[in-house]
Amino acid sequence: MWLRDWARRSLASRITLYVTLAFALTLCLGVIALHVVLSRALFSRVDADLALRLESLSQNATIHPGLEARVELLGEYSFSAHRDFFQIWDGQGRSLARSGSSAGRDLPSPTAAALATRAAYALELPDGHRGRAMAARMALPAGDPRTALTVVVAKETESLEALRRSLLGIMVLAAAATLLVALLAARYAIQRSMAPIHALAAQVAGIDPRSPERPAIEVSTLPAELAPYAEKTLLILQGLLDAAERERRFARNVAHELRTPLAEMRMLAEVGDLSQSLEEARRSLAGVAASAVELQLIVDSLLALGRYESGTEQPQTEPLDLVALLHHELTRVAAAAHQRRLRISSHLTGEYWILSDALLLQRLIANLVGNAVSHAPDGATISVVLSPEGSLLVDNPAPHLEQEDVARLRERFYRVDSGSGGSHAGLGLALSEAIAAILGLQLELQLGYGRKLMVTVTGFKSLPG
Repeated sequence: MWLRDWARRSLASRITLYVTLAFALTLCLGVIALHVVLSRALFSRVDADLALRLESLSQNATIHPGLEARVELLGEYSFSAHRDFFQIWDGQGRSLARSGSSAGRDLPSPTAAALATRAAYALELPDGHRGRAMAARMALPAGDPRTALTVVVAKETESLEALRRSLLGIMVLAAAATLLVALLAARYAIQRSMAPIHALAAQVAGIDPRSPERPAIEVSTLPAELAPYAEKTLLILQGLLDAAERERRFARNVAHELRTPLAEMRMLAEVGDLSQSLEEARRSLAGVAASAVELQLIVDSLLALGRYESGTEQPQTEPLDLVALLHHELTRVAAAAHQRRLRISSHLTGEYWILSDALLLQRLIANLVGNAVSHAPDGATISVVLSPEGSLLVDNPAPHLEQEDVARLRERFYRVDSGSGGSHAGLGLALSEAIAAILGLQLELQLGYGRKLMVTVTGFKSLPG
């Protein structure tokens, strides 16, 4: 249980455990296999020696009747050697000769199977030691009084068993030492191999969600197995940070966009409350209703913008008359323009049908025209031109702007005092540019001759055919 809990602590511990088990199993199987091979090799040499001696004794006993014991003169069968044994029986089971090492005791009689196969078998020697033996039964010519010979040769194997046990112990110790060294090397290699993972974890942990900088992970130094994970992690982090930024931006947009319509509604309600006639009250209520419609349009536009920026929804294109939308917006701002003695010069064709999202396009045009009305000085002329090729140009005098201000007009909530005293009801060109990007349009800013701020919108998709 503790081993499993230790392995769960880290990936390196888990890999180390698996490598340990694999090494241990491999070495155990290797030691067992080597032990079996060595044992077979050792005993095969003993068996070959027994077979050679059995053949020699059998031939000698067959050829020299009555002289079966003369092999006793050989040193290996002497009493003092105490390692090699033999015994010969005749057909009636009488012992004809035995080795001096037997000390007058008989070897165990061989079984019929041992005589038939001449295979080596284990036995207990006359001196009580363990050994191996090989037996053969020899038929004799007719007239030989011995009728047949049974020959057994044996060899003591306890010293060989001791050697085998010693070799096994050496192999076990060598395997243990090898396992220890292999584990230390594997642990070191695993720690080095895990370094990219630790570096990746440190990079991810070091990302500050509140930082304005985009998260970055060095993918080029990672192994091929980790690179997809790092790229996906970075993609997810960027998505989460984008979502958080969209949420903050939406909150700022709502606070900024709703401020003016709410103030207008409050002012109209107060005016209606102080009115002395029913007609004035009705006009105030009509103004409140118009501001509520504007408020609803702003909220719908901001919600749609948030959905489109997050990718959860795509713009819903439909046939629209761009000229009709422009006329509608110019009519809506006519009262505010008249109050500041602004003249709106429009050059629009009869109809210009396009495919676009009605809600977003309406908000884009409202922003462009509203910005022009808000920032133009009193008594100035605002120009709205739609070319036959579908290029929309909205320009207004902007004497308060400098060339370096033009690039910053794309920043949200960037303010430049126009000196006209007029209020700005929108997020300005930054929100217009965001809407244009969603609609697939191109919006360009330019401070032209006479310090006119010119906003050009191109890329409208005409109806097919």
